[in-house]
Amino acid sequence: MQQKIPTVIINGAGLGGLTLYHALIKNKDIKEFNVKIFDRESGPQDRWQGYHIGINNYGARSLINCIPSSIALNVPKAIPDPVLNVEYHGFSLYDHTGNLLLRPPTRQIKDVYDAANLSVGVSLTITYRDELRHVLLENVPVQWGKKCIGYEESDDGVWVLFEDGSKEFCDILVGADGINSPVRKQKLPELQISDHGLTMVIANVAAPKNLLDRLSKLGGNAVFQETVGLNGDISIILFRYIPIEQESYDEPYYRVTTFFQYPSKLDVNSKVDDNDPTSVIDHVKYMIRKLRPECEMTDILLEFWNLVPKTSPDPKKYPFKTYDLVRRRKMQDIDPLSVVWSTSRVTLLGDAAHATSPALGLGANNAIQDADVLSQALLNYSPENYISCIKKYEIEMLKRNSDDVLKSRFIDLRQSTPVSYTGSIFRNNFIKILNSVTNFFDYNLIERKN
Repeated sequence: MQQKIPTVIINGAGLGGLTLYHALIKNKDIKEFNVKIFDRESGPQDRWQGYHIGINNYGARSLINCIPSSIALNVPKAIPDPVLNVEYHGFSLYDHTGNLLLRPPTRQIKDVYDAANLSVGVSLTITYRDELRHVLLENVPVQWGKKCIGYEESDDGVWVLFEDGSKEFCDILVGADGINSPVRKQKLPELQISDHGLTMVIANVAAPKNLLDRLSKLGGNAVFQETVGLNGDISIILFRYIPIEQESYDEPYYRVTTFFQYPSKLDVNSKVDDNDPTSVIDHVKYMIRKLRPECEMTDILLEFWNLVPKTSPDPKKYPFKTYDLVRRRKMQDIDPLSVVWSTSRVTLLGDAAHATSPALGLGANNAIQDADVLSQALLNYSPENYISCIKKYEIEMLKRNSDDVLKSRFIDLRQSTPVSYTGSIFRNNFIKILNSVTNFFDYNLIERKN
């Protein structure tokens, strides 16, 4: 008698959910699943799909493991090869005036395959999240406009319930539906989102070459640059030296992600309308002027924020697939090991289980790794041992991601601690010593054993 093909439902068509879909289909010759993927959005362009992100060698390795060759051919569209002798793909930390404090050793790679094959050290390639999602959507029959509101689990399977009144039956449900996951809220209601007490504002801009040249002259050619102030304020700038395809202008323009973070308590008595981009942008510029000294680095930050569109931008200058108007957000995370997990037919992946501070740039990589680990575990699936398959995945996923969440939280909170002028001298000298040690021993702060 032929055994029934088990059904896996993935709720959420983000990077993790799409990578899992491809991995399960790619391995169908070993174990076949009927894979269905649902997303609450009305279509692939319904919502802004992200900014620059870093893909490290762990994420690259899992991505290449999971996707078929037809998809891999298009990956360079989203993860362009580093521009040799022009871009340094790694992290650089500066003080508030632009003096270098820390640049951990990062392997410079030729392409995503070079990163995937890296066995010693850490690589980091700055890429575009929305473009990567677009590539991963190829040949994936996402059922759009299906907002999950819960599920009903039994010994035989899981009924997934949708807001439109429909429901779908499956053998395994994977909640890949983000930090506000309804699947997590039902499976682990005690697993709560932690608020760091920090406010962040993030935006994409089209920046002229002369502004990037000024930044590079001050801060070097690292494409992931962070500055730390004296009042718990942090700025981050991510970019690539790849010009935006656009109509003729006086000079090339480049897509840049600019980020500013500060302790939320500094917002007391501030009157900011988060539904009005002009109000938010003016507030960020006010905070930069208030918290940073007059210097070239401060001028550069202000010029980036002057470029942030206050309305839907001109598509000739901003030829991005989608765009999100700027607003304030809370810095939050989820430590998956803060509660006891019970393994069942329902499991979680990515931000739904372990939303992480962006301090180390690990969120997308961990979601992709989750997909890789879960797909490999499910190769041994049978109606009798599904619990052990999912448990194997969850043990690895929980340990790896809890470590990363706590490490990112520690760094984020440490960087966001206000210091006096004297305290900044001690802090900066300590970080410079750390920089010397990490580079002498060729040790990267986010390197893992796996």
